[in-house]
Amino acid sequence: MLTEGAPAIFFVLALVGFVVARIRPLWTLPILVAALPWRMPLDAPWNPVTALFVGFLLGRAGAIRQFASSEILLVGLMATWPLWILASASWAQQPAFMPALLVKWLVVFAAFALAATYEVAAPRLLVVGLLLAIVPHAAWAAAERMHWIGLIGDHASLEMRGVNFQGVVRGKALFWHPNRLAEFTEQGGLLLAGLAAGGVFPVACGLGVLAAMLAAWSTGSTGGMATIFGGTMLCVGWTWMSGAARRRALLILAVAVLGAATAAAWAFVSHGGIGSRQIIFDFAAREFADRPWLGAGAGNWSLLVGQAEAGVSRFWFRGHAHSLPLHIAVELGLLGVAFAALFFAAPLFSSWRRYPGLSRVDRALGTGASFAVLGILAHNLVHYFLRDPTDGIMTGLVLGLVVAAGRGARARLRETSRVQRDPSTQGVD
Repeated sequence: MLTEGAPAIFFVLALVGFVVARIRPLWTLPILVAALPWRMPLDAPWNPVTALFVGFLLGRAGAIRQFASSEILLVGLMATWPLWILASASWAQQPAFMPALLVKWLVVFAAFALAATYEVAAPRLLVVGLLLAIVPHAAWAAAERMHWIGLIGDHASLEMRGVNFQGVVRGKALFWHPNRLAEFTEQGGLLLAGLAAGGVFPVACGLGVLAAMLAAWSTGSTGGMATIFGGTMLCVGWTWMSGAARRRALLILAVAVLGAATAAAWAFVSHGGIGSRQIIFDFAAREFADRPWLGAGAGNWSLLVGQAEAGVSRFWFRGHAHSLPLHIAVELGLLGVAFAALFFAAPLFSSWRRYPGLSRVDRALGTGASFAVLGILAHNLVHYFLRDPTDGIMTGLVLGLVVAAGRGARARLRETSRVQRDPSTQGVD
């Protein structure tokens, strides 16, 4: 619920974001990342940081338009996903639920476009923003886990959400749920892992990765711990492998894969396997079998659960299927899963094909951002990151940074070509 002064506050923050984006575009992502964890009010789908985000988008509208015109194929491929969500209103059981889901994915798309225009040779400010986002909230969550400080929120609500259950506290800082803090910090942590492994501010970035690991432990999210622990090993192993001799490279990769598999297996066992998720996975499989190609329509998951037997309608199953691909399959069918996969795959492959031409910094940034994207997707095999629009901003940013790194190489190639074609830049014999 917004207070009477909220519209004025939102307007001022949007105006500040617009001005910053116009005069200091390199400040946009660091400020946005640092501001994202300050989620007040806790249970609101929109937070004050959203106003900053809108201001940044408006201030960078020209750069975003230029990016879209220069990457028509990439943007077009990604746009098939939100267009499919929009089209699902024509066959949905309840079309009125479609706009809410469409807005969530458009926020991810907008964050991607904003980050894709980010041009930086040395991401010092971005690293500072990530540290300001991760370290304080990791320490906050750890203090909650250790009972040094109390949790913010109603006691009954906290117990219902499994945040404080029979004396076991799962730290969440200012996030509505510990899993959301885990997913935010694991994405930022893997981005820092890529930078550290590539030799970009290794000490500062390494400390940020450790803070992300602390955050995952504090939340009690075994999926988060598996993602940040295992993902970091894979990210570092992949980076070191690229500069190693073949035999040594295979050894590095084998150790990284073994370490990541061990972290994942430990998390699976300590969580008790799939556990109660099996209830909802079976339900999702039945609903998918009824409409395998088109699904029930965007946003219709809660409607299906509400119509089902009471055993399925548990509190934490009402909003999502605890699995991103399963949730998409039920609501938007196999074609929806394909379009969603394209939404994430197109930016990754667009950048990876330019990988040989990247500078050391761009390569480190691109690697870290790529592992952040792959990490959130791996975690979301058993979770669903897009509970509200603000949750999607971080995922959109790391997806856009993958492209921003690749575009750095492309921009240098264009400049080299221009210099070679311009006679005024040539020496005289």
